[in-house]
Amino acid sequence: MNQENVKMELKTSRIEALSDGIFAIAMTILVLSFEPIFNQPTTGNERYLIRSLMKLWPDFVHYVESFIILGVFWYQHHRQFHFIRSVDKAMLFINIAALMFIGLIPFSTVILGDYSNTRTAALLFEFNLLIAGLIFFAHWAYSTHKRRFVNADLKQDVIEFYKKRNLLIPAVSLCAIFVSLILPKLGVMLYFLVPVILLVWRRKDAAEG
Repeated sequence: MNQENVKMELKTSRIEALSDGIFAIAMTILVLSFEPIFNQPTTGNERYLIRSLMKLWPDFVHYVESFIILGVFWYQHHRQFHFIRSVDKAMLFINIAALMFIGLIPFSTVILGDYSNTRTAALLFEFNLLIAGLIFFAHWAYSTHKRRFVNADLKQDVIEFYKKRNLLIPAVSLCAIFVSLILPKLGVMLYFLVPVILLVWRRKDAAEG
């Protein structure tokens, strides 16, 4: 038998470990989005310290925003692999592509912090999240197509639920992109709706259940 025609299925442990590592690194280096402004000899100058900290407020907002979004992506990835029992080569590359754009989030956050008033910085950040979200959707869709890498008895409702969850950030990203064409700062702030939507969604599911 031609070995190239043999379907190769791989365990998920290595891909989960790699993914957790990338998420951890990305969430940690987000702190680099804070611009180093303490560059003057100001020992004991509390007034200057307060002013400097106040200047960091926009960077802190973007830090919190990106940290939350990364947390949402990580949780979604973690929940999906609760159902995924194995992967193949295509699945590996889809996951790596997703991690590539996850690793890019700290960079686009830094650019956003430095040029928060510009349309280009906002769009860069938003397209970064849009592409990452779409790849996560493809990741789940590929895994569950004809129950490829999930249990055959996995309910269709569960599959559809996570498909919708994966489309949340892309949907918000598209809205943010259109808004940012006119008001870049407002467009970026739309991502704070993500945890609110997820909270309402969860309560609705609990009530219906």
